[in-house]
Formats: sequence, C-alpha cells, structure tokens
Amino acid sequence: MNAGGGPAPLRQEFAAAAEELAGVRARLREWLGGVLTDPRHAYDLLLAASEACTNAIEHGHHSDRRPILLEADVEHDTVRVTVTDHGQWKPPDDTGEAPEPSHRGRGLELIGALVPRSRITVGESGTVVELAAPLISS
Repeated sequence: MNAGGGPAPLRQEFAAAAEELAGVRARLREWLGGVLTDPRHAYDLLLAASEACTNAIEHGHHSDRRPILLEADVEHDTVRVTVTDHGQWKPPDDTGEAPEPSHRGRGLELIGALVPRSRITVGESGTVVELAAPLISS
C-alpha cells in the first residue's frame, strides 16, 4: 500500500530481450489482480501493456538489452500503465519494393482496441506508451 492507502505503484525495469517478457507479464498480472476486480478488464490492460513491451524490445531497442521501464499506478479512479524505452525505431525500408504480406504489424491497433485511452509519444530520447483505464469497468 502507498501513503494514500491505495495499492503501491509497480515499477519494473527490464532488459530489452524477449526472454524478459514472461517475468514482466507475471508481475503486472499480479499487480493488476490486486487492483482490478474484473479479470477481463485486467487481461485487456495486461495484453496491451505486453504488446507495448514487445514493441519496445523489437522495434525500439532491436533486442539490445538496454533498459525498458514499466510503471503502473492508480490515480483517483484510473489505472495507468506506462512503458518507456530509450531506443530508436528503425527507419522504413527505402528499397522501393512492395512489402511482403505479413500478419505482423497490428500491435498499435491492438493496443488502441483494448485500451481506448492510450497515447504513444515518440521523441529523440525514445518512446513512451501510456495506457489509462477506469478502475471500475463499465
């Protein structure tokens, strides 16, 4: 518990490597389970945050093992989960060739569908994905 009587915030720094994801998901799942009463609501937030972490590893850091930060907290009636990386996204391929069909590349759409109150900020120092969901699902 934090000083305000609510759940203690979660702060987890992890290396930009795929093998770190299971542990990150487990900690966030446990934290969300103590905050949200609706398991479906918690799962949507967990899945969106997991996608944000995966994108940070694959696109922002290219699995370079530099640190990524996941933070989760409750502010008033809102659960906030933030994923911050300090990597640089790879620029698009300029070969002029049509891209091969892929079933990948839907992560941002998935995040937006699961957590409509999401924001992605890309800057020189990296990317911040902010997810906000009501504490009580409607």
